[in-house]
Amino acid sequence: MAQRTREGTLPRPAVSCAYGSPGRRMLPRAVREAPRSYAASTTEPDQAELLARLAAVVAEVAAVDPATLADAQLQEHLAELRRPIAQLQAARARTLTERETRLAREAKPEHRTSVIQEERRRMSREHGLTHSQLKQTESAGRSARDHAAMGEAFAAGDLGEAHAKILGEVLARVPADRQERIERELLALARRTDPVAFGRKAREIVGREAPDALERDERRRHSSRSFRMTDTPEGGIAFSGRAYGVAAEAARVALDAFRRPDTVDEHRRPEQRGADAFEQLCVAALRHGSAPTKHGVRPQILVVVEEDQLAAGHGVARFASSGQPVPVTEVRGLLSDSVIGRLVRDAKGTPIEVSRMVRTVPAGLWRALVVRDGGCTWDGCDAPAGWCDVAHGQEPYRSGGRLSQANGALLCRRHHHSFDHSDLIIEIVGDRVSYGRPGSDPPAGGDPPAPQGSPPSREGSTRWARQEELLVPG
Repeated sequence: MAQRTREGTLPRPAVSCAYGSPGRRMLPRAVREAPRSYAASTTEPDQAELLARLAAVVAEVAAVDPATLADAQLQEHLAELRRPIAQLQAARARTLTERETRLAREAKPEHRTSVIQEERRRMSREHGLTHSQLKQTESAGRSARDHAAMGEAFAAGDLGEAHAKILGEVLARVPADRQERIERELLALARRTDPVAFGRKAREIVGREAPDALERDERRRHSSRSFRMTDTPEGGIAFSGRAYGVAAEAARVALDAFRRPDTVDEHRRPEQRGADAFEQLCVAALRHGSAPTKHGVRPQILVVVEEDQLAAGHGVARFASSGQPVPVTEVRGLLSDSVIGRLVRDAKGTPIEVSRMVRTVPAGLWRALVVRDGGCTWDGCDAPAGWCDVAHGQEPYRSGGRLSQANGALLCRRHHHSFDHSDLIIEIVGDRVSYGRPGSDPPAGGDPPAPQGSPPSREGSTRWARQEELLVPG
């Protein structure tokens, strides 16, 4: 709550967001017309009136149309908004902490946990915050209450909730006679670093001042490790989880090893580069052969597709493990470099015959392509041979093309996918591999254009009572 001055007047809120001629600073109307004084008595300004004034000022600031502002005004607008927003977040955190403190004090000991949980569920509904966000807010408010200097900086908008939470946790772990010095050190650091960098430095300080506490923290965090992978309605998967210590570093190093820069004319977002790296990491793990087997068979991607659809080059296949449908065009890269076998079913769909699995890329040809290509042959890509599939050239596998050094080249999974979804062909002259359209010069590289034309019509196709399907482990 705002404080009265010695004369009994309430200072104007520190908000300035109107823009006029140079040197002219106008406050929002709600601030300009706000009452300047209160009765010089012991009564504090009315809370309801303060909140009403706050709502009026916020509404007027929110009504400013950014499209009407010049570039310099936009920058100023953003700069001016930062501190009031941080101050309001701090006020909410401190209020929430006080609310939970009172509820815990009034509740019976055996009911305190359930009372706090119910309060946080209510807050989550009203404020649109997740459980973890509410926990961070409450921790920040409690830290601000327990440490005066940090509380002042938090209330002034110098610290965010994440900084305040981390700072409070550090101070709770270091010896009491060092807290004041460490608090000053961390406050100075928090004002110039983001939460991730601040957290890293804060843990270094804990390790320096209280190494036993750092060890306990790591054990506690390890016990909260989690990983969840769920199917999405669109047929994909979504991830969530947390890892710490060695597990976190292993994930960083592994993903970084498979995260490659864009090639010519590629413009992937960081999230897309990360997704491509994760896919390549999973493919490498399956190829390495060290994963546990199931029924004597190593883990593999198993695709089931009807033979007529494979020959036509379009249709719908399915992944055997998940049952998810997938367009045949999406698995052409797997068909080019895989083992393949035939499963024959009767009219009722019962399997009656399974052939041996045959490798589509013989070992000798693979070695020859590794020697010739050395890795991905896409212009500008430096993916090594171990990351690559063998792509069919002018005669694709589904058309009965014979795979040879003259009709195949190494491509990493990402660029194999791009090649399969284009109208490009492989041009091989001696040891040089390039990509171009039939009848045109090979391109300099980069993303291929979208494939031309549409798949042939499936109307009039014959369906046999005895269906034959291909099982293709990648």
